[in-house]
Amino acid sequence: MGIVSMNCPNCGAQVEMNDGLEFGYCNMCGSKVMVDKMIVEHKGSVKIDQSEKIQKALVVARRAWDNNDIENAKRNYEAVLLEEPNNWEAYFYSTLCGTSNIRNNEIASAADRVYNCYFSTESLINAEIDDPEANFAAKNEVANAAVITLIELYRAAEAFTVSLPMGHKTQGQSFQNAVESKVFKLIGYIDGLSSTDIRFRSTATKLYKTAIDKIHPIMLLIKGVKERCVVIANRIREDEPDFKAKFELSEERAKSQGGCYVATCVYGSYDCPQVWTLRRYRDDTLASTWYGRAFIRTYYAVSPTLVKWFGKTKWFKKMWQGKLDRMVRRLNASGVADTPYNDKRW
Repeated sequence: MGIVSMNCPNCGAQVEMNDGLEFGYCNMCGSKVMVDKMIVEHKGSVKIDQSEKIQKALVVARRAWDNNDIENAKRNYEAVLLEEPNNWEAYFYSTLCGTSNIRNNEIASAADRVYNCYFSTESLINAEIDDPEANFAAKNEVANAAVITLIELYRAAEAFTVSLPMGHKTQGQSFQNAVESKVFKLIGYIDGLSSTDIRFRSTATKLYKTAIDKIHPIMLLIKGVKERCVVIANRIREDEPDFKAKFELSEERAKSQGGCYVATCVYGSYDCPQVWTLRRYRDDTLASTWYGRAFIRTYYAVSPTLVKWFGKTKWFKKMWQGKLDRMVRRLNASGVADTPYNDKRW
């Protein structure tokens, strides 16, 4: 039986023991040295094998994440990273855990972290996982979790916007716009992965559908948002021809019902002289041009939400009353009648 020489994991002193023994004791600090928990490397150095401990921590972390126990998940994932800095699961989910309980002014920066984390995690997966099926499964999991987290941040920005007083909503809407842009940019990248693995196509389609229906109607007023949503809806229809986004259904429903939500709210009826005037102007003038139709579509997408939020408040009706009264008077003076009217189909 030979002699095995190694270093004590506690104090670093050299430990010698008979080959075949399960453990020995350090002559310097008295620590019990377990051979079966070590990896003997070149020159006899010893490294504690933490693989079992790491796997247990990952199981606990994943269970905590699935149960929305974010603090526990974060603690265990960070413990794994101390031992395995390149563990893709621990790196990715510890970053996602860090987006919980953030302040309103941190929403946009949190979205940036999630977006950038996706690409760093993708690199770690490529470095760690050679098997094609396991590689796809990991990337697919990360893609879904990253986009869903970004959507949650978008909804947080939306809630922040709603909480702000009128006239001070610009900051919240800028956060919404920044996060919304990241959402679709990341899904677009995932969609592009289908050129090498077609399975990412269905992943992207599903994520597009989830994301587009979360975009708040009022965001369609921001330059470029409506156009981007139309492009995405068309992309989804390439795979699902019958798909209609919520904003498209809202426009169609409002159009079939005649619309004029704000005017109806202000004047109290869809059938009254002022609303008849506005409906005539809509059908005979606005609907005759492409930019007029674009305005109508935007109005149909946004006004139901405005009325839902503020329609019962006095200030909302007061704010619009004067504007609409002046507009109706100008239209009547220019020849637009205020007699009973049936909407046109256009």
